[in-house]
Amino acid sequence: MNTKRTVFLISGPPGSGKSTLAEMISKSVKGLCAHIEGDQLYNMVKKGWVHPCDDHDHFFLNILWDNIVALIENFAKNNMNVVTDYVFSFEQISSILDRVKNSDITIKVIVIKSEIDTLINRDRQRSGVAYVGEERIRQIVKGFNSNKFPERFILENNDSYLEDLVTIVLNEDRFTVN
Repeated sequence: MNTKRTVFLISGPPGSGKSTLAEMISKSVKGLCAHIEGDQLYNMVKKGWVHPCDDHDHFFLNILWDNIVALIENFAKNNMNVVTDYVFSFEQISSILDRVKNSDITIKVIVIKSEIDTLINRDRQRSGVAYVGEERIRQIVKGFNSNKFPERFILENNDSYLEDLVTIVLNEDRFTVN
């Protein structure tokens, strides 16, 4: 069993390939690994649910961050790697990084970027709460483009071979925070 756990925080606009990449990393990383899907945690709320873009006072998002941090800490404490994906802003990732304090954990931040037309086309193939819509996609991409993500965390995914992206994430130190 590995002694140094790795936590992967994967962010990007809807349709950028976060969940697919996270699933593939979860299966490829050495040792035990848990995959925390932010959308699943957020969507656990049934009565009173609001779309994350409409959670203006961040009530549900704050609960989500608390849950993600608690799960990361619990899995890591039990010697497991963790892959988490969600539409994290730079501030949200920074908050998680500040709260996950463990010198035995390596943290990698990956921000996936894709062309806006690619994102819109991928979104059109979705249904239910997974469908975001072109207007919201454009708003989210605008927010991502104005975020302060360091360039070294950016991973381009415009219909790339995901196996190649997994190899890049697992082997390149540029994503490592500590």
